[in-house]
Order: sequence, then C-alpha cells, then structure tokens
Amino acid sequence: MNQDTPTKTKKSRRTAALWGSGAIAATVLVLGVNGTLSSWTSALITNSNDTAGATASYLALVETDNTNTCDTTTAPNNTIAACSSINKYGGNTTMSPGDSSVVSVTFTNPGTAVGNTFAYTPGTCTPTNGTGGIDLCSQGDLTVAVACSTGTSYNAGNDIAALGQSAAAPGSLVAKTWTSAPALDAASATAITCRFTTTLDAASPPVDAGSQVSQPIAWQLDAV
Repeated sequence: MNQDTPTKTKKSRRTAALWGSGAIAATVLVLGVNGTLSSWTSALITNSNDTAGATASYLALVETDNTNTCDTTTAPNNTIAACSSINKYGGNTTMSPGDSSVVSVTFTNPGTAVGNTFAYTPGTCTPTNGTGGIDLCSQGDLTVAVACSTGTSYNAGNDIAALGQSAAAPGSLVAKTWTSAPALDAASATAITCRFTTTLDAASPPVDAGSQVSQPIAWQLDAV
C-alpha cells in the first residue's frame, strides 16, 4: 500500500471542508470577478441588517361635530392646513334678529403620546358688508360665545374656564390655552367638547341685512 495515501486523504478532507464552508461566500464573490481570478476589479459587501421605522409615539387630533370629521393622522406632518367641513358658526347666512346657532365640536387624541396642552386661535375675521355697509366682525350685533368642557358632549359641570369666552363680536375673540395632565389621552379615552353659540341680536336694525362674517379657527395639541 502507498504510504502517501493517508496524507493525501487528510489533505482531500481538509480541502473539502474548506470548500464546504466557503461555498456561500464564493457564490457572492464570483459576481464581483471580472476576467480571471488573478485580476480582482470589484469588491462586494452585502449588508443584511438595514432597518428603519417611524417614531414610536405621536400626538394626533381628531375633531368631529357628529357628522363630519377632521383628522390630523391622515395629513402630511400630522397637521391639517384647512378643514372646511365643520362650520362652528353654523353657516346660517339668513339669520333673523334673535336667531341663534349652537354648534358643538369634540376633540380626541387617538395617538400614542399624551397631550397636555390644548389650545385654539381664532384667525382674522373677514366681513362681507351688506347693503347697509355694516361690519359684523366688529359692530357687535352678531356675537359668538365659546364654552368648553371635558367629555364627549358639553357639560357645564365639567367646564374648562380657561377655554371659555363670553359673547362678543367675532373679531374680538382671542386665543385660549388650557394645560392639564393630560388634556387629551388616548389610553384613558379623554375628550374635550367646545360649544359655539352664534347669535344675531334681537334688536338688530335692518341695515344689518346681507352682512356676513367668515373666520378660521386653528386648534392645537402639544405634549408639553
């Protein structure tokens, strides 16, 4: 028997073992070979653990009047630039003296973060003067009162005084802020409801006829 046989057998086994453990790597490396094995013109590294994801928590604000819904979770950057489906002044442009419109809107936070500061800011009131040239944004015959409470409907027993405003001309409404712990929290299903009462004074003169107002209101929820 040839005495070299055991040595050759060991070498063959070692070669087979090396090939077996390097088979996967060789499959990748051959893709980067151009020409012969003596001329390496490319190098390839495959990263198999690249991950990314959205933030773990977020605030959201949903406004509803029981018919329409405005939802920040469907808007870019979690904000809504314009939401025209909810008219807090009632939208009645043919009010008679003594008429009132009451609209309640409810706010919730379906997000995963706790909102501690709730605020609203009335924008510029824009009048459309009627035949009498009356500016109802400032004249005073048309007034808006705001009252807010915790809960899914307005409850005077849970009134939030910091958010309320007595009846005043729309152009006189000011920004209001309320901070609590928390103001809106999805986990505890808390909510805030604000009631808007828009009234045309019973003693309004005929020169008010045809006059209208338009005013945006911005709502904001913060985590601080």
